[in-house]
Amino acid sequence: MILITGATGFIGSHTARAVRDRGHEVLAVSRYDWRDEARFVLGAELPELARVHTGDPAALETLVEERRPDAIIHLDAFVNPVALRDDPARAVEANVEPTLALLELSRRYGVGRFVLASTVAVLPSIRYEPIDAAHPLVTPREGPAGGFYGVSKAVSEILALGYADAFPLDVRIVRPSAVYGFGMQWPIGVKPVVEGIVEGREVEIPTSGPPRDFTPVEDVAAIFAAAADCPADADRVFFAATGLPLTTPAEYLDVVRTTFPGARIRTVDENTDPAGVESRYRGVVDMSPARDQLGVEPAFATLGDGLRHYAEQYRRFRGAP
Repeated sequence: MILITGATGFIGSHTARAVRDRGHEVLAVSRYDWRDEARFVLGAELPELARVHTGDPAALETLVEERRPDAIIHLDAFVNPVALRDDPARAVEANVEPTLALLELSRRYGVGRFVLASTVAVLPSIRYEPIDAAHPLVTPREGPAGGFYGVSKAVSEILALGYADAFPLDVRIVRPSAVYGFGMQWPIGVKPVVEGIVEGREVEIPTSGPPRDFTPVEDVAAIFAAAADCPADADRVFFAATGLPLTTPAEYLDVVRTTFPGARIRTVDENTDPAGVESRYRGVVDMSPARDQLGVEPAFATLGDGLRHYAEQYRRFRGAP
C-alpha cells in the first residue's frame, strides 16, 4: 500500500490514479475532501481518504503506525513561490517540517520507500544544458533561484538524502517543471487559456516572460508512480520535464493558435516574470534517466497534443458535447 500526501489536489489525484494503475492500493492523505476535478480523474472508485493535515505530527504518526504503508509519496506542500519569496519561516513550516516528520516516521515504522516531490526551482542559475541530477544546487555565489520555495525544497531534498545515507530508508526525489493539465490550480499561463477557450471566452496571452518546459501532468504522475516501485539500484534524483527545448511566449502563442483555430485570443504587453527569477533556473532537462530507469515515455508528442487533451478533459468535465 502506498500512502500519498496531497492526494486530493492536482498532481496528487493524477498520481493516485497512476499508482493505482500500477496495481497498488492507495491511501490518500489530505486535509481536504476530494475536489470535483480529482473525482473526475479517479473515476467512481475513489481511494481511501484519511483527512489528516501533514502539519499535525501526532495525527501523521497515528496514521503511519496503524496503516504501515510500504511507501510514501509526499506531494503535499505550499507551492507558491511568490508568497514565499520573503517568508522563510512559512516555507520551513509548510514544506520542511512536514517532510522531516514523515521521514522520521518512515524510519521508525519501517516504510520501505520515501518519494519526495521537489521542484526545478531548487536549481541556481543554470550552468549547463541538458540539466541533469549532477547539476549543483549551490555555487560560490548563489543557492536555489526559486526563492524560499526553492530553498525549502532543497533543504527537504538534503534531509531525505541524509536519511537514505544514515538509515535503511530508500529515498527517491522528483523535480517537476511547469506542470500543466486538467485540474491544475497554479495557472502558469495555461489554465485560463485552455479553460477559457473551451468556455468560448476571449483569452489573454502575455507577450513576454520566461521560456518554460511545459510538462503534462500525466508524465509527472507516471514518474512519481514509477519512482515508488522502481529497482533499488535506480538513481535517487529524477526530473519530471519534457527534455525538449523551452517554449517561449511567442512560440506558446503560435501553439495555442494552431491547436485551437478560431479561438479568440488577445495578446497583452505583460511580463509574467518581471523579476527575472524564474528564467534563471529553467533550461533543457536530460530526461534519459526517467526513460531508461523508470520506463516512462512522454504521454504526448507535442505541447499542442497535451493542450488539446487538457481541453478535451475539461470539456467532458463540464458535460459539454
